[in-house]
Amino acid sequence: MENIYFSKSSKYNSRPIIIDGFSGSGKILIAELLKAVSNTEISKWELSFDYLPILYSFGSIKKEAAISTLRTIFDEVTYTMAIGREINLRRKDLQFALRHPKKFEYLKSMLSPAYSDDHVLKEIAPKMNIPFMVHMSTFNNQLMEETFQENAKLIYTLRDPLYILETYSSYIDRIRFDPREFTPKISFKNNDLPWYSSGWEEEYCSINNTEKSIEIIYRCFDLLSRKIKKIKNKNNYKLIFFEDIIINPDKYFYEITDFLKLSFNEKYYKKIKIRNKLPRKNNDVLEGFWKRYTTNNVSRAGDKDETILKRTKDLINDSYFKKLLILRDKYFQFKEEFGET
Repeated sequence: MENIYFSKSSKYNSRPIIIDGFSGSGKILIAELLKAVSNTEISKWELSFDYLPILYSFGSIKKEAAISTLRTIFDEVTYTMAIGREINLRRKDLQFALRHPKKFEYLKSMLSPAYSDDHVLKEIAPKMNIPFMVHMSTFNNQLMEETFQENAKLIYTLRDPLYILETYSSYIDRIRFDPREFTPKISFKNNDLPWYSSGWEEEYCSINNTEKSIEIIYRCFDLLSRKIKKIKNKNNYKLIFFEDIIINPDKYFYEITDFLKLSFNEKYYKKIKIRNKLPRKNNDVLEGFWKRYTTNNVSRAGDKDETILKRTKDLINDSYFKKLLILRDKYFQFKEEFGET
């Protein structure tokens, strides 16, 4: 069969904002803050933006096919947003349209006849910046950057590994048994495992969830840190450390708007800070506007380093506890080196 080269030349001039990071590291907080940024749309969960970079990184799809498909899906998202085809009116959802500064524009587009193709192309799309939240899908590849080139803006959210550990521990069982869980999976001995267990499947299956979580974060943080250290031109990247932005949100929010080269709505920004209880006095666990995943929904409100460390140490083998301490050291060294990137 003749090889086919997939392509897509015609495209909208809208721009993606990729928010990537570990679960529990602040992606939702960034998506909330972006609502106050001018010409920024409702954030999107788009599974293809999770899957295609991972499939590409494992050689399961050719680069030109992955790029063409991502480009096509992004243009489809641009168009459906522009004409109000998929407006979300569920009050509890992150994508609830009526909690966005552009709510009246969304309602108008939903209730009015569809705009002409020419109007979308020339008047609407060039003003659209669309945030996409993904889950470590760009840690080990540069497919997004190669797809969207100078229009690509990637925001990486990071957090002290100790504080995201329990989020992963409570989530791992869902990967095998929950049909509403969408992590890209690999098959190992007829079991579904998350893609990031590739290369250590036997170990993954033999250890408990807390130990799995330490190993997952350790390996995936290594992927991201190696990627960032290799990149020479970092103009398309912004690193946001959760413990910094919750203490001093104004400083880092202004850095985000400068990075995106966009203005913002001061009044709405203040509302978002209040809703998310910003600024905070310290890094203690706060269960507020966005409830955390926890095992059996146990509250962790007010927990500090010492409390979480002690609780974790009681659950795991000493070798994994030592790895957790090493991981934290690596994280803080990385933060010291790239904290202002």
